Amino acid sequence: MTFDRWCDWLLYSSIFFTVFGVTVAVAPGFPFLAPWTAAVDAHFFPHGPDSGGSALRAFMMAPLGATIAGFYLLQSLVVAHAFRAREKWAWRAILGSTLIWFVVDSAMSAYHGAYFNIYLINIFLLLIFGIPLYATRGMEQPGGK
Repeated sequence: MTFDRWCDWLLYSSIFFTVFGVTVAVAPGFPFLAPWTAAVDAHFFPHGPDSGGSALRAFMMAPLGATIAGFYLLQSLVVAHAFRAREKWAWRAILGSTLIWFVVDSAMSAYHGAYFNIYLINIFLLLIFGIPLYATRGMEQPGGK
């Protein structure tokens, strides 16, 4: 694939996850989230969440979704402008932010025994964003910032 196609992949994926983040924040019961929610319930609420647990999860989805939306909106803008212009810093910024998220999120998921989060979310997203990053390594402009 060409560099422009990889840019499109990154851009459209980032836009999708911006919308996904807003959805997570405002509609935590959205059916698309059902496998993850079921895994959370099975792990943390083996007898089913009580009303307090359900309310806490619904609340926690708001800042989580907002953070997801903000992160991927920023990434969309970086991809649309600096990454597409082959600025070296943009590639490094996307790689760095993706790796720090993956390592911290996966480590904390493992610490809490929530391996389902690594399998259902983290590996999937690492592939979605890692494949185009790997494919575009070294494609920045000579002398790019």
